[in-house]
Amino acid sequence: DVASSFAELSQRGMVIARPHPELVTRRVLVMERLSGFGFDDLESMQAAGIDTHEVIRIGMTGFTESCMVNGIFHGDLHGGNLFVMTDGRIALLDFGITARMTDLERTAFLRLMLTGATGDIKGQLAAFRDLGALPPDTDLDDVIAELHLDEQPVDPSTLSQEQLVSELQRVIKALLGMGARLPKILMLYVKNLVFLDGAMAALAPDLDLIAEIATLSTYLAVTHGERFAAEVGGNAMDFQIDAEAIQRNTGIDLSDGAGLTYSDLRERRDIIRQRLDRRNN
Repeated sequence: DVASSFAELSQRGMVIARPHPELVTRRVLVMERLSGFGFDDLESMQAAGIDTHEVIRIGMTGFTESCMVNGIFHGDLHGGNLFVMTDGRIALLDFGITARMTDLERTAFLRLMLTGATGDIKGQLAAFRDLGALPPDTDLDDVIAELHLDEQPVDPSTLSQEQLVSELQRVIKALLGMGARLPKILMLYVKNLVFLDGAMAALAPDLDLIAEIATLSTYLAVTHGERFAAEVGGNAMDFQIDAEAIQRNTGIDLSDGAGLTYSDLRERRDIIRQRLDRRNN
């Protein structure tokens, strides 16, 4: 199913080994031999002339497009389940965990992506609810008020230790009180994002995240925007990312036009992590 999705979407940068049916038995799966580099083997990839930035782009596009269009994705990305081939394509292995969304889940996921791009807080919460992260009868206005989502966002890296811990405790307590949970489909999606995060740290720490997300969202809007709009409403080009919405939702100041690289983001995380560690110690 994943291979069919990539083929339908012309994702030629993603490779899945073909099985040899005449050699397959109930106990043994025989597939074509593929070779390449471990996903964290930056030195070997660079020596082979592979553009590691492009590797990240291939992974981001293949993963996101297959989720949004066909509601299917490899559910267990990690270093043992994929590698980079000598021509820069990504080979995927081991489909023991494959995530498949129902039509309702995929529609909710589409709305989550759209409302995230446009900064529609209530729309994002509605999508989370429809994905099962919140109870069906959740009052979204109450959630917005309880989590202070109607207020100007604060950059967490500017908070003191006490403020940061207090805010985290408040949000977690509120979410638990609302009956929030992480459904399996979102858990698998987030787990893959964590892997891509680590891959980006190793292969492309200087990649401009805002520019790459903008390029990806424009591609999706041009290629699939009319279909998405017909499925969830809105305008086809609404699926393009809104940098101002990112700033509103995160508190990160992007007004200087310098972008936000992964290294920048990691520095911000380190600041927050150090403050939490000092508090815990």
